[in-house]
Amino acid sequence: MADDAAVLGWPDQVTAMTAARRSVVAIGVSAAALALAGAGSTAVSPSYEVNGVEVAATSTEGTFVGSGTGSSGDSLFWTAVVDHTPLSPSATVTGGSLTALSYGDGSLSALTGRFTGGTVTYDTARSSPAPCGNQVFDVVGRLALTSGSAAGTGAFQVYLTHYRLSVLGTCVTYAASVRGAPGLTTSF
Repeated sequence: MADDAAVLGWPDQVTAMTAARRSVVAIGVSAAALALAGAGSTAVSPSYEVNGVEVAATSTEGTFVGSGTGSSGDSLFWTAVVDHTPLSPSATVTGGSLTALSYGDGSLSALTGRFTGGTVTYDTARSSPAPCGNQVFDVVGRLALTSGSAAGTGAFQVYLTHYRLSVLGTCVTYAASVRGAPGLTTSF
């Protein structure tokens, strides 16, 4: 996205400030989840409806932060870093991490994981047919998870939407969001 700012002729300071803000948000969510890991224990739901935004992106990595609601009624705050091959138009998930904090019944539980594989598939039916319209990708990531002393597996399954517009004849992605119901499933 930094390249998009350069195309628009924005000063380097704007690009750097935007990247710094995005990094602070992602680091803050991760730090809170890790710092509060021992602050109590609540059961992690077997599934979560999730929503989030992409706060940083390169051609092979996306960083997302968001929230969710568990099937057991708990709230989830999460950050995910998804490593993948370059989109052309689809990609393979090659690694990354998930850090989350679940809150329910007055207590907290940390959930951490690493991506062990998956796919990012361009979704023609959900994407705009316009030359520079929004693009939608079906993201399915397999996870190795831990919560406290428990180890398990999971899946991160969301629709990733790239919001795009044409600026001076150049197609620019200006934001991205993720949504899934269920977007995160866990098995311990």
